[in-house]
Amino acid sequence: MSPALFSRNVPCLKPMTQWATSFGMASLAAIAGLGSLSIVPTHLRRVSNAHAIEASPGLCERDLSDAIATVIDHPQFQRARWGIRIETLGDATTAPRVLYDQEGDRLFIPASNVKLLTTAAALDRLGANFRIRTSVYADNATPDAVGLRLVGRGDPSLSDDDLAELARQVGDRGIRRVTSIEIDDSYFQADSVNPTWDWEDVQAGYGAPVTSLILNRNELRVVAYPGQVGQPVRLEWLDPVEETEWQVVNQTVTVPASGSGFTWVGRDFSRPILYVYGQRAIGAPPDGSSISIPDPANYGRRKLLAALERTGVNIAPEAASTLPPHDVGQLATPVTSLAKNTEVAAVLSPPLSELLIETNQNSENIYAEALLRQVGVVGVSPPPESPLQAGLVAVKEVLASLGLDPTHYALADGAGLSRQNLVSPETFVDLLQVMSRHPNAAIYRRSLAEAGLSGTLRNRFRNTPVQGRFLGKTGGLTGISSLSGYLTPPHYTPLVVSIIISHSNQSGSTRRQAIDTIVRRLAQLQPCS
Repeated sequence: MSPALFSRNVPCLKPMTQWATSFGMASLAAIAGLGSLSIVPTHLRRVSNAHAIEASPGLCERDLSDAIATVIDHPQFQRARWGIRIETLGDATTAPRVLYDQEGDRLFIPASNVKLLTTAAALDRLGANFRIRTSVYADNATPDAVGLRLVGRGDPSLSDDDLAELARQVGDRGIRRVTSIEIDDSYFQADSVNPTWDWEDVQAGYGAPVTSLILNRNELRVVAYPGQVGQPVRLEWLDPVEETEWQVVNQTVTVPASGSGFTWVGRDFSRPILYVYGQRAIGAPPDGSSISIPDPANYGRRKLLAALERTGVNIAPEAASTLPPHDVGQLATPVTSLAKNTEVAAVLSPPLSELLIETNQNSENIYAEALLRQVGVVGVSPPPESPLQAGLVAVKEVLASLGLDPTHYALADGAGLSRQNLVSPETFVDLLQVMSRHPNAAIYRRSLAEAGLSGTLRNRFRNTPVQGRFLGKTGGLTGISSLSGYLTPPHYTPLVVSIIISHSNQSGSTRRQAIDTIVRRLAQLQPCS
Protein backbone atom coordinates (compact mmCIF):
# COMPACT_ATOMS: atom_id res chain seq x y z
CA MET A 1 0.00 0.00 0.00
CA SER A 2 1.29 3.42 -0.88
CA PRO A 3 2.63 5.30 2.14
CA ALA A 4 1.04 8.42 0.71
CA LEU A 5 -2.20 7.18 2.20
CA PHE A 6 -0.92 8.02 5.66
CA SER A 7 -0.11 11.56 6.74
CA ARG A 8 1.94 12.02 9.89
CA ASN A 9 1.43 15.76 9.94
CA VAL A 10 -2.31 15.58 10.59
CA PRO A 11 -4.36 13.26 12.82
CA CYS A 12 -4.95 10.07 10.86
CA LEU A 13 -8.25 9.40 12.62
CA LYS A 14 -9.79 12.42 10.93
CA PRO A 15 -9.50 12.44 7.13
CA MET A 16 -9.35 15.90 5.62
CA THR A 17 -12.80 15.39 4.08
CA GLN A 18 -14.21 15.37 7.59
CA TRP A 19 -12.68 18.73 8.35
CA ALA A 20 -13.86 20.56 5.23
CA THR A 21 -15.07 24.03 6.13
CA SER A 22 -17.06 26.74 4.46
CA PHE A 23 -13.95 28.84 4.01
CA GLY A 24 -12.71 26.66 1.16
CA MET A 25 -10.82 27.94 -1.83
CA ALA A 26 -12.27 31.43 -1.51
CA SER A 27 -10.42 31.89 1.77
CA LEU A 28 -7.21 30.56 0.30
CA ALA A 29 -7.55 32.83 -2.67
CA ALA A 30 -8.14 35.81 -0.40
CA ILE A 31 -4.98 35.15 1.56
CA ALA A 32 -2.95 34.40 -1.55
CA GLY A 33 -4.24 37.60 -3.06
CA LEU A 34 -2.59 39.58 -0.31
CA GLY A 35 0.68 39.18 -2.12
CA SER A 36 0.07 38.59 -5.81
CA LEU A 37 3.38 37.68 -7.40
CA SER A 38 4.27 37.61 -11.09
CA ILE A 39 5.74 34.50 -12.69
CA VAL A 40 9.12 34.70 -14.44
CA PRO A 41 11.59 32.00 -15.54
CA THR A 42 14.00 32.39 -12.61
CA HIS A 43 15.26 29.24 -10.90
CA LEU A 44 16.62 28.16 -7.57
CA ARG A 45 18.99 25.27 -6.90
CA ARG A 46 17.46 21.83 -7.25
CA VAL A 47 14.50 23.26 -9.17
CA SER A 48 13.91 21.83 -12.61
CA ASN A 49 14.37 24.30 -15.48
CA ALA A 50 11.01 23.09 -16.71
CA HIS A 51 9.30 25.00 -13.91
CA ALA A 52 9.17 28.75 -13.49
CA ILE A 53 9.19 30.17 -9.99
CA GLU A 54 7.77 33.30 -8.48
CA ALA A 55 9.69 36.51 -8.65
CA SER A 56 8.59 39.73 -7.07
CA PRO A 57 9.73 43.26 -6.34
CA GLY A 58 12.17 43.69 -3.51
CA LEU A 59 10.99 44.65 -0.04
CA CYS A 60 12.82 47.28 1.99
CA GLU A 61 13.28 46.60 5.68
CA ARG A 62 11.36 49.78 6.56
CA ASP A 63 8.31 48.39 4.73
CA LEU A 64 8.39 44.98 6.41
CA SER A 65 5.94 45.85 9.18
CA ASP A 66 3.33 47.07 6.72
CA ALA A 67 3.83 44.01 4.52
CA ILE A 68 3.19 41.66 7.45
CA ALA A 69 0.25 43.75 8.66
CA THR A 70 -1.62 43.13 5.39
CA VAL A 71 -1.60 39.43 6.32
CA ILE A 72 -2.21 39.34 10.06
CA ASP A 73 -4.75 42.21 10.01
CA HIS A 74 -6.84 40.54 7.33
CA PRO A 75 -10.52 40.28 8.43
CA GLN A 76 -10.33 36.48 8.47
CA PHE A 77 -7.91 36.72 11.39
CA GLN A 78 -9.50 39.52 13.37
CA ARG A 79 -10.20 37.16 16.30
CA ALA A 80 -6.98 35.17 15.98
CA ARG A 81 -3.77 35.75 17.91
CA TRP A 82 -0.40 36.09 16.19
CA GLY A 83 3.05 35.62 17.70
CA ILE A 84 5.94 36.52 15.39
CA ARG A 85 9.65 37.04 15.95
CA ILE A 86 12.08 37.75 13.11
CA GLU A 87 15.79 38.33 13.63
CA THR A 88 18.90 38.40 11.51
CA LEU A 89 21.08 35.36 12.06
CA GLY A 90 23.93 36.17 14.40
CA ASP A 91 27.42 34.70 14.40
CA ALA A 92 30.59 34.82 16.48
CA THR A 93 31.22 38.47 15.61
CA THR A 94 27.79 39.91 14.83
CA ALA A 95 24.87 40.02 17.26
CA PRO A 96 21.37 39.24 15.96
CA ARG A 97 19.14 42.18 15.15
CA VAL A 98 15.35 42.16 15.65
CA LEU A 99 13.54 43.04 12.42
CA TYR A 100 9.98 42.41 13.58
CA ASP A 101 8.17 41.42 16.76
CA GLN A 102 4.48 40.76 17.32
CA GLU A 103 3.90 39.45 20.87
CA GLY A 104 7.12 37.53 20.44
CA ASP A 105 7.68 37.29 24.19
CA ARG A 106 4.18 35.95 24.93
CA LEU A 107 3.40 32.28 25.47
CA PHE A 108 1.62 30.26 22.78
CA ILE A 109 0.66 26.62 22.32
CA PRO A 110 3.30 25.77 19.71
CA ALA A 111 2.17 22.30 18.48
CA SER A 112 4.99 20.31 16.86
CA ASN A 113 7.46 23.19 17.02
CA VAL A 114 8.16 21.72 20.48
CA LYS A 115 10.22 19.08 18.68
CA LEU A 116 12.85 21.76 18.04
CA LEU A 117 13.47 21.96 21.79
CA THR A 118 13.43 18.19 22.32
CA THR A 119 15.84 17.41 19.51
CA ALA A 120 18.24 20.20 20.43
CA ALA A 121 18.46 18.88 23.99
CA ALA A 122 18.90 15.28 22.79
CA LEU A 123 21.64 16.26 20.35
CA ASP A 124 23.50 18.28 22.98
CA ARG A 125 23.28 15.68 25.77
CA LEU A 126 23.45 12.38 23.88
CA GLY A 127 25.62 13.31 20.90
CA ALA A 128 25.13 12.73 17.18
CA ASN A 129 26.45 9.14 17.28
CA PHE A 130 24.21 7.93 20.12
CA ARG A 131 22.51 4.61 19.30
CA ILE A 132 19.90 2.53 21.10
CA ARG A 133 20.50 -1.20 21.56
CA THR A 134 17.76 -3.84 21.51
CA SER A 135 18.85 -7.23 22.85
CA VAL A 136 17.76 -10.84 23.15
CA TYR A 137 19.05 -12.75 26.18
CA ALA A 138 19.08 -16.51 26.71
CA ASP A 139 18.15 -17.67 30.20
CA ASN A 140 19.13 -21.32 29.87
CA ALA A 141 22.37 -23.14 28.98
CA THR A 142 20.80 -25.95 26.95
CA PRO A 143 20.33 -25.31 23.20
CA ASP A 144 17.36 -27.71 23.17
CA ALA A 145 15.42 -25.73 25.80
CA VAL A 146 16.24 -22.06 25.79
CA GLY A 147 14.15 -19.31 27.31
CA LEU A 148 14.56 -15.98 25.54
CA ARG A 149 14.07 -12.47 26.86
CA LEU A 150 13.64 -9.52 24.50
CA VAL A 151 14.90 -6.29 26.09
CA GLY A 152 13.74 -3.02 24.58
CA ARG A 153 15.45 0.26 25.40
CA GLY A 154 13.20 2.73 23.67
CA ASP A 155 14.36 2.54 20.04
CA PRO A 156 11.57 4.28 18.07
CA SER A 157 12.92 2.97 14.75
CA LEU A 158 12.65 -0.77 15.59
CA SER A 159 10.88 -2.61 12.77
CA ASP A 160 9.93 -6.08 11.54
CA ASP A 161 13.25 -6.18 9.68
CA ASP A 162 15.09 -5.71 12.98
CA LEU A 163 13.13 -8.58 14.55
CA ALA A 164 14.03 -10.75 11.56
CA GLU A 165 17.69 -9.91 12.15
CA LEU A 166 17.39 -10.77 15.85
CA ALA A 167 15.77 -14.10 14.96
CA ARG A 168 18.53 -14.83 12.44
CA GLN A 169 21.20 -14.20 15.07
CA VAL A 170 19.38 -16.50 17.52
CA GLY A 171 19.31 -19.24 14.91
CA ASP A 172 22.97 -18.71 14.07
CA ARG A 173 23.86 -19.37 17.70
CA GLY A 174 22.62 -22.94 17.29
CA ILE A 175 19.45 -22.52 19.36
CA ARG A 176 17.02 -25.18 18.18
CA ARG A 177 14.10 -24.89 20.58
CA VAL A 178 12.68 -21.93 22.51
CA THR A 179 10.60 -22.76 25.56
CA SER A 180 9.48 -19.23 26.40
CA ILE A 181 9.75 -15.63 25.29
CA GLU A 182 9.61 -12.86 27.82
CA ILE A 183 9.39 -9.15 27.02
CA ASP A 184 11.41 -6.90 29.29
CA ASP A 185 9.63 -3.59 28.89
CA SER A 186 11.00 -1.90 32.01
CA TYR A 187 13.58 0.51 30.60
CA PHE A 188 10.87 3.17 30.43
CA GLN A 189 9.11 2.22 33.63
CA ALA A 190 5.98 4.37 33.41
CA ASP A 191 4.18 7.16 31.56
CA SER A 192 3.70 5.28 28.31
CA VAL A 193 0.66 7.50 27.72
CA ASN A 194 1.00 11.21 28.38
CA PRO A 195 -1.77 12.24 30.80
CA THR A 196 -2.15 15.64 29.09
CA TRP A 197 -2.98 14.25 25.65
CA ASP A 198 -6.56 14.30 24.35
CA TRP A 199 -8.35 10.96 24.26
CA GLU A 200 -8.63 11.09 20.47
CA ASP A 201 -4.87 11.47 20.19
CA VAL A 202 -4.24 8.46 22.43
CA GLN A 203 -6.32 6.25 20.14
CA ALA A 204 -4.55 7.40 16.99
CA GLY A 205 -1.32 6.07 15.57
CA TYR A 206 0.29 9.49 15.92
CA GLY A 207 -0.42 9.28 19.69
CA ALA A 208 0.89 5.73 20.23
CA PRO A 209 2.18 4.74 23.69
CA VAL A 210 5.87 5.26 24.35
CA THR A 211 7.21 1.99 25.73
CA SER A 212 10.60 0.35 26.14
CA LEU A 213 9.83 -1.92 23.21
CA ILE A 214 8.57 0.25 20.34
CA LEU A 215 7.90 -1.87 17.27
CA ASN A 216 6.64 -0.40 14.00
CA ARG A 217 6.05 2.87 15.85
CA ASN A 218 3.51 1.07 18.08
CA GLU A 219 0.83 1.65 15.48
CA LEU A 220 -1.32 -0.44 13.16
CA ARG A 221 -2.65 0.75 9.82
CA VAL A 222 -5.90 0.00 8.08
CA VAL A 223 -7.29 1.17 4.76
CA ALA A 224 -11.00 1.68 4.03
CA TYR A 225 -12.27 0.92 0.51
CA PRO A 226 -15.80 1.43 -0.80
CA GLY A 227 -17.80 -1.79 -0.97
CA GLN A 228 -21.09 -2.35 -2.76
CA VAL A 229 -23.76 0.31 -2.40
CA GLY A 230 -25.60 -0.28 0.85
CA GLN A 231 -22.90 -2.59 2.18
CA PRO A 232 -20.23 -1.79 4.79
CA VAL A 233 -16.94 -0.27 3.74
CA ARG A 234 -14.24 -2.91 3.18
CA LEU A 235 -11.25 -2.78 5.54
CA GLU A 236 -7.77 -3.98 4.67
CA TRP A 237 -5.04 -4.40 7.31
CA LEU A 238 -1.53 -3.60 6.20
CA ASP A 239 -0.40 -6.32 8.62
CA PRO A 240 -2.84 -9.17 7.86
CA VAL A 241 -1.66 -11.18 10.87
CA GLU A 242 -3.05 -8.55 13.22
CA GLU A 243 -6.53 -8.85 11.74
CA THR A 244 -7.04 -12.08 13.67
CA GLU A 245 -6.19 -10.34 16.95
CA TRP A 246 -8.89 -7.68 16.68
CA GLN A 247 -12.65 -7.59 16.90
CA VAL A 248 -14.00 -5.10 14.35
CA VAL A 249 -17.20 -3.15 14.89
CA ASN A 250 -17.89 -1.88 11.37
CA GLN A 251 -20.78 0.58 11.30
CA THR A 252 -20.08 2.07 7.89
CA VAL A 253 -21.99 2.08 4.62
CA THR A 254 -21.05 2.47 0.98
CA VAL A 255 -23.07 5.16 -0.83
CA PRO A 256 -23.51 6.04 -4.52
CA ALA A 257 -20.80 7.98 -6.31
CA SER A 258 -22.82 11.19 -5.97
CA GLY A 259 -22.67 10.96 -2.17
CA SER A 260 -20.09 12.44 0.17
CA GLY A 261 -18.23 10.48 2.76
CA PHE A 262 -15.75 10.14 5.54
CA THR A 263 -14.55 7.34 7.77
CA TRP A 264 -13.61 7.52 11.43
CA VAL A 265 -11.47 4.78 12.95
CA GLY A 266 -10.87 4.37 16.69
CA ARG A 267 -10.22 1.66 19.23
CA ASP A 268 -11.25 0.53 22.68
CA PHE A 269 -8.89 1.72 25.41
CA SER A 270 -8.48 -1.64 27.16
CA ARG A 271 -9.27 -4.32 24.59
CA PRO A 272 -8.39 -5.02 20.93
CA ILE A 273 -11.67 -3.74 19.53
CA LEU A 274 -11.65 -1.55 16.42
CA TYR A 275 -14.54 0.85 15.77
CA VAL A 276 -15.22 2.15 12.27
CA TYR A 277 -17.93 4.69 11.49
CA GLY A 278 -18.96 6.75 8.47
CA GLN A 279 -19.48 6.18 4.78
CA ARG A 280 -17.51 6.01 1.51
CA ALA A 281 -18.80 6.75 -1.94
CA ILE A 282 -18.38 4.38 -4.85
CA GLY A 283 -15.25 5.40 -6.73
CA ALA A 284 -13.79 7.30 -3.78
CA PRO A 285 -10.07 6.77 -3.17
CA PRO A 286 -8.94 4.51 -0.33
CA ASP A 287 -8.79 6.17 3.08
CA GLY A 288 -5.85 5.24 5.31
CA SER A 289 -5.96 5.45 9.09
CA SER A 290 -3.69 4.32 11.88
CA ILE A 291 -4.44 3.30 15.46
CA SER A 292 -2.18 2.97 18.45
CA ILE A 293 -1.39 -0.51 19.77
CA PRO A 294 -2.94 -1.02 23.22
CA ASP A 295 -0.43 -3.70 24.31
CA PRO A 296 2.96 -3.14 22.64
CA ALA A 297 4.74 -5.81 24.69
CA ASN A 298 2.35 -8.56 23.63
CA TYR A 299 2.48 -7.29 20.05
CA GLY A 300 6.29 -7.51 20.11
CA ARG A 301 6.16 -11.00 21.57
CA ARG A 302 3.85 -12.23 18.80
CA LYS A 303 6.07 -10.66 16.18
CA LEU A 304 9.27 -12.20 17.57
CA LEU A 305 7.62 -15.64 17.79
CA ALA A 306 6.66 -15.39 14.13
CA ALA A 307 10.17 -14.24 13.14
CA LEU A 308 11.79 -17.13 15.01
CA GLU A 309 9.43 -19.65 13.41
CA ARG A 310 10.41 -18.35 9.98
CA THR A 311 14.06 -19.10 10.79
CA GLY A 312 13.18 -22.72 11.59
CA VAL A 313 13.48 -22.45 15.38
CA ASN A 314 11.02 -24.73 17.18
CA ILE A 315 8.73 -22.74 19.48
CA ALA A 316 7.05 -23.86 22.68
CA PRO A 317 5.73 -20.49 23.89
CA GLU A 318 4.88 -19.85 27.52
CA ALA A 319 3.23 -16.90 29.20
CA ALA A 320 5.17 -13.65 28.93
CA SER A 321 6.49 -11.97 32.06
CA THR A 322 8.44 -8.85 32.85
CA LEU A 323 11.93 -9.08 34.33
CA PRO A 324 14.33 -6.36 35.49
CA PRO A 325 16.65 -4.92 32.84
CA HIS A 326 20.23 -6.12 32.58
CA ASP A 327 23.40 -4.39 31.51
CA VAL A 328 24.09 -4.35 27.79
CA GLY A 329 27.18 -6.34 26.83
CA GLN A 330 28.87 -7.59 23.70
CA LEU A 331 27.66 -10.76 22.04
CA ALA A 332 28.99 -13.59 24.16
CA THR A 333 30.35 -17.10 23.61
CA PRO A 334 28.81 -19.88 21.48
CA VAL A 335 25.52 -21.36 22.67
CA THR A 336 27.11 -24.60 23.83
CA SER A 337 28.61 -22.71 26.77
CA LEU A 338 25.84 -20.20 27.41
CA ALA A 339 25.52 -18.77 30.88
CA LYS A 340 22.26 -17.45 32.25
CA ASN A 341 21.36 -13.97 30.94
CA THR A 342 23.76 -14.13 27.99
CA GLU A 343 23.07 -11.76 25.14
CA VAL A 344 22.60 -13.90 22.04
CA ALA A 345 21.33 -11.26 19.61
CA ALA A 346 21.32 -7.48 19.32
CA VAL A 347 20.49 -4.70 16.89
CA LEU A 348 21.36 -1.03 17.06
CA SER A 349 19.23 1.92 16.03
CA PRO A 350 20.51 4.36 13.44
CA PRO A 351 22.62 7.12 15.01
CA LEU A 352 20.83 10.00 16.67
CA SER A 353 21.71 12.21 13.70
CA GLU A 354 19.34 10.07 11.59
CA LEU A 355 16.67 9.73 14.26
CA LEU A 356 16.49 13.52 14.38
CA ILE A 357 15.55 13.61 10.70
CA GLU A 358 12.52 11.42 11.30
CA THR A 359 11.63 13.53 14.33
CA ASN A 360 11.86 16.98 12.75
CA GLN A 361 11.48 16.53 8.99
CA ASN A 362 8.63 14.04 9.20
CA SER A 363 7.31 15.18 12.60
CA GLU A 364 7.23 11.67 14.09
CA ASN A 365 5.67 12.06 17.53
CA ILE A 366 6.85 8.75 18.94
CA TYR A 367 10.43 9.55 17.95
CA ALA A 368 10.25 12.84 19.85
CA GLU A 369 8.69 11.20 22.90
CA ALA A 370 11.25 8.40 22.93
CA LEU A 371 14.14 10.88 22.64
CA LEU A 372 12.67 12.98 25.46
CA ARG A 373 12.75 9.93 27.72
CA GLN A 374 16.25 8.96 26.57
CA VAL A 375 17.51 12.37 27.67
CA GLY A 376 15.99 11.67 31.09
CA VAL A 377 17.15 8.08 31.64
CA VAL A 378 20.52 7.62 29.92
CA GLY A 379 23.26 7.46 32.52
CA VAL A 380 20.79 7.70 35.40
CA SER A 381 20.93 5.02 38.10
CA PRO A 382 18.62 3.79 39.45
CA PRO A 383 16.24 4.39 36.54
CA PRO A 384 13.75 7.20 37.24
CA GLU A 385 10.24 6.20 38.21
CA SER A 386 8.83 8.61 35.62
CA PRO A 387 10.90 8.74 32.41
CA LEU A 388 8.54 11.42 31.10
CA GLN A 389 9.09 13.78 34.03
CA ALA A 390 12.81 12.98 34.12
CA GLY A 391 13.02 13.84 30.44
CA LEU A 392 11.17 17.14 30.85
CA VAL A 393 13.48 18.15 33.70
CA ALA A 394 16.59 17.11 31.76
CA VAL A 395 15.52 18.99 28.62
CA LYS A 396 15.05 22.16 30.62
CA GLU A 397 18.49 21.68 32.23
CA VAL A 398 20.15 21.23 28.85
CA LEU A 399 18.40 24.20 27.30
CA ALA A 400 19.33 26.37 30.29
CA SER A 401 22.96 25.38 29.79
CA LEU A 402 22.59 26.56 26.17
CA GLY A 403 21.35 29.93 27.37
CA LEU A 404 17.56 29.63 27.07
CA ASP A 405 15.55 31.30 29.82
CA PRO A 406 13.48 28.53 31.52
CA THR A 407 10.80 31.06 32.50
CA HIS A 408 9.97 31.69 28.84
CA TYR A 409 8.46 28.26 28.18
CA ALA A 410 6.77 25.29 29.86
CA LEU A 411 6.72 21.76 28.46
CA ALA A 412 4.36 18.85 29.08
CA ASP A 413 5.63 16.54 26.34
CA GLY A 414 8.37 16.23 23.74
CA ALA A 415 6.27 16.06 20.58
CA GLY A 416 3.83 18.97 20.84
CA LEU A 417 0.52 17.11 21.11
CA SER A 418 -0.16 18.51 24.57
CA ARG A 419 -2.05 21.76 24.85
CA GLN A 420 -0.26 22.37 28.12
CA ASN A 421 2.94 23.20 26.22
CA LEU A 422 3.59 26.94 26.25
CA VAL A 423 6.48 28.53 24.34
CA SER A 424 7.13 32.04 23.07
CA PRO A 425 8.24 32.72 19.48
CA GLU A 426 11.23 34.51 21.01
CA THR A 427 12.30 31.25 22.67
CA PHE A 428 12.25 29.39 19.36
CA VAL A 429 14.32 32.15 17.75
CA ASP A 430 16.77 32.11 20.66
CA LEU A 431 17.10 28.34 20.34
CA LEU A 432 17.71 28.49 16.59
CA GLN A 433 20.31 31.20 17.09
CA VAL A 434 22.14 29.09 19.69
CA MET A 435 21.96 25.92 17.60
CA SER A 436 23.37 27.75 14.57
CA ARG A 437 26.63 28.07 16.55
CA HIS A 438 26.47 24.65 18.24
CA PRO A 439 29.25 22.11 17.48
CA ASN A 440 26.53 19.96 15.87
CA ALA A 441 24.89 22.87 14.04
CA ALA A 442 25.08 21.17 10.64
CA ILE A 443 23.41 18.01 11.96
CA TYR A 444 20.64 20.01 13.60
CA ARG A 445 19.96 22.00 10.43
CA ARG A 446 20.00 18.82 8.36
CA SER A 447 17.21 17.42 10.53
CA LEU A 448 14.84 20.22 9.51
CA ALA A 449 12.37 20.10 6.63
CA GLU A 450 13.41 21.97 3.49
CA ALA A 451 10.89 24.23 1.81
CA GLY A 452 9.37 22.64 -1.28
CA LEU A 453 11.67 19.63 -1.10
CA SER A 454 11.45 17.46 2.00
CA GLY A 455 9.46 16.41 5.05
CA THR A 456 6.39 18.32 6.11
CA LEU A 457 7.48 21.26 3.91
CA ARG A 458 7.80 19.25 0.72
CA ASN A 459 4.45 20.55 -0.61
CA ARG A 460 4.87 24.12 0.61
CA PHE A 461 6.72 26.97 -1.15
CA ARG A 462 7.16 24.95 -4.34
CA ASN A 463 8.27 27.05 -7.31
CA THR A 464 8.73 30.16 -5.18
CA PRO A 465 11.91 32.00 -4.15
CA VAL A 466 11.57 30.29 -0.76
CA GLN A 467 12.05 26.79 -2.19
CA GLY A 468 15.34 25.37 -0.95
CA ARG A 469 15.99 28.55 1.07
CA PHE A 470 14.00 27.79 4.23
CA LEU A 471 14.80 25.05 6.75
CA GLY A 472 12.31 24.65 9.54
CA LYS A 473 9.73 22.85 11.60
CA THR A 474 5.99 22.92 11.05
CA GLY A 475 3.27 22.48 13.64
CA GLY A 476 -0.48 22.21 13.74
CA LEU A 477 -3.36 21.53 16.12
CA THR A 478 -7.00 22.54 15.90
CA GLY A 479 -6.97 26.34 15.69
CA ILE A 480 -3.16 26.52 15.78
CA SER A 481 -0.41 26.59 13.15
CA SER A 482 3.28 27.29 13.65
CA LEU A 483 6.46 27.52 11.62
CA SER A 484 9.98 28.21 12.88
CA GLY A 485 13.31 28.00 11.11
CA TYR A 486 16.09 29.54 9.07
CA LEU A 487 15.43 31.62 5.94
CA THR A 488 18.12 32.70 3.46
CA PRO A 489 16.62 35.43 1.23
CA PRO A 490 18.27 35.75 -2.18
CA HIS A 491 19.31 39.38 -1.61
CA TYR A 492 19.43 39.77 2.15
CA THR A 493 21.21 38.47 5.22
CA PRO A 494 20.01 35.10 6.62
CA LEU A 495 17.07 35.29 9.02
CA VAL A 496 15.68 33.32 11.96
CA VAL A 497 11.88 33.18 11.98
CA SER A 498 9.16 31.94 14.32
CA ILE A 499 5.48 32.42 13.49
CA ILE A 500 2.56 31.05 15.54
CA ILE A 501 -1.13 31.69 14.96
CA SER A 502 -3.64 30.50 17.55
CA HIS A 503 -7.30 30.93 18.46
CA SER A 504 -8.19 30.85 14.79
CA ASN A 505 -11.47 29.58 13.39
CA GLN A 506 -9.97 29.26 9.93
CA SER A 507 -9.00 25.95 8.35
CA GLY A 508 -5.47 24.63 8.72
CA SER A 509 -4.78 25.23 5.04
CA THR A 510 -5.87 28.87 5.35
CA ARG A 511 -3.64 29.42 8.39
CA ARG A 512 -0.68 27.80 6.64
CA GLN A 513 -1.26 29.91 3.53
CA ALA A 514 -1.13 33.07 5.64
CA ILE A 515 2.10 32.00 7.33
CA ASP A 516 3.61 31.12 3.97
CA THR A 517 2.67 34.51 2.60
CA ILE A 518 4.64 36.16 5.42
CA VAL A 519 7.67 33.97 4.70
CA ARG A 520 7.47 34.76 0.99
CA ARG A 521 7.42 38.45 1.89
CA LEU A 522 10.54 37.96 3.99
CA ALA A 523 12.25 36.33 1.03
CA GLN A 524 11.75 39.62 -0.88
CA LEU A 525 13.91 41.60 1.57
CA GLN A 526 16.80 43.51 0.07
CA PRO A 527 19.12 46.31 1.20
CA CYS A 528 17.64 49.75 0.73
CA SER A 529 19.21 53.15 1.26
